[in-house]
Amino acid sequence: MTASADFDIKKIINAFYVQKGMIITVFLVVLSLAAYLALSLPDIYRSSTVILVTPQKLPLSYVPSPVTSSIEQRIREISQDILNRTRLEKIVQELNLYPQLSKMDARVAKLRRNILIGAGRDDAVKDVRGPGTFALSFEYTTPEKAMQVASRLGALFIDESSQRGQQQAKGTTTFINVEADRLRKELEEQEAEVNLYKAKHRFELPEQLDANLRTLEQLRAQVQGNMLRLSSLQERKGSLEKQIVEARSVGGPSGPQSLEDRKLQLEDLLTRYSEKHPDVVRLKKEIQTIEAEAKKKPQAKESGSTAPLVRNPVQQMLLKQVEELNFEINSVRLANEMLTGQIASYQARVENTPVRAIELAKVSRAYEITLKKYQDLQGKSIESQLSENMEKKQKGEQFQIIDRANLPQEPVAPNRLRIFLVGLAAALAGGFGLAFLRENLNTSFKRGDEFKDYTDVPVLATIPAISTRGSILEQRRAQRILVLASGLVLVVGIVSIHLYGTLFF
Repeated sequence: MTASADFDIKKIINAFYVQKGMIITVFLVVLSLAAYLALSLPDIYRSSTVILVTPQKLPLSYVPSPVTSSIEQRIREISQDILNRTRLEKIVQELNLYPQLSKMDARVAKLRRNILIGAGRDDAVKDVRGPGTFALSFEYTTPEKAMQVASRLGALFIDESSQRGQQQAKGTTTFINVEADRLRKELEEQEAEVNLYKAKHRFELPEQLDANLRTLEQLRAQVQGNMLRLSSLQERKGSLEKQIVEARSVGGPSGPQSLEDRKLQLEDLLTRYSEKHPDVVRLKKEIQTIEAEAKKKPQAKESGSTAPLVRNPVQQMLLKQVEELNFEINSVRLANEMLTGQIASYQARVENTPVRAIELAKVSRAYEITLKKYQDLQGKSIESQLSENMEKKQKGEQFQIIDRANLPQEPVAPNRLRIFLVGLAAALAGGFGLAFLRENLNTSFKRGDEFKDYTDVPVLATIPAISTRGSILEQRRAQRILVLASGLVLVVGIVSIHLYGTLFF
């Protein structure tokens, strides 16, 4: 069993001829609906407002603009604001738009669909008169309301752009001021911490290093001078003691005076040497021997008292000078001890200065960073205040209407000829398409050659179709059904166009 796949134009024409009733019926129905749609749709008028984006009037180098987004982005943002439900619902109620629609949601949705940002229904936001311009349009069935809505939308767009610029500038200023206050408090806390550290280690800070070194040098110089003076005083004292010894040897025998001389010599030696020094040990033994001998000798008594020793004036003067030198020597030694303590203190300050420098740098690092941020914010705060004042005085980037909404004279839609031509093409395609589909669904043999292509059994004879009363009635019944179905489709189509046709145009 084989099937021929050859293309036979005669068969196709014959098939369309057989289905000519359906083709004509579908063609007439679709063409009628297209004609009714083209004639019944109301005229659509478009009114447009042209808006110009004017740049900032002051140089950006003097006053920075608070607006950072591009013009296209600003237009989209403002468009979203003016197309929100609250604003559109207010416009619908004030101008009584789309009264044929009962639900407010549907009226608002239709209003939003008929608002155009750009040059046409299919255009995006773009220039229509050059760089920095764009059109805001509205389409409606009456020219007056189309102009009213376009004017209202243009005014809303201008007001919204101005308010957004001022709010953005004010918001920037508020944010910067809040951040500046926060940084100021943080800066005060860090500054108090730095000051507390400086007060605690005020003598060991890096800026005190030069002063500490100079003071340390001065103290060392004073100690060195005192040592030279102490050496000079000790030499002078030794010379005086030698003179005392000579004066006593001239003035009388040894005795108690010799004991006193040895005690003075011992005292002088102890100022220079330790107790283990040979001279010190020798003098101590001599003093002990003299004191022991003095105890064994009877003491002369007059009226129960010892007779005082008589010294010569030279010896007394020398002893007084020695006493004064001892006082001065002790004073110099005490001063050296104090200077030595001060030297140790200043030396510790100098040694601790590098450590304090590192610690102060750690404590001050956060303070310096915060201070720099605070100073930057102070500068930005001044700039933001200038920007805010500029926006209030309308000196910044602004939107302005250069072409107000016009009263349209001619409709822009619908294109009735195009609708009719599209309907004509649809009618032809629908009629022939349904005929072709119906013919292919009918699998009966209509001619002898079709049977030959289907089987190898030879065809001996063909009997033409005989019209009987039953077949004629069946044919008429099919025609009536086709007419009724076509009429029903036509009625449903007309009602649908009447009810919903305006929703899509």
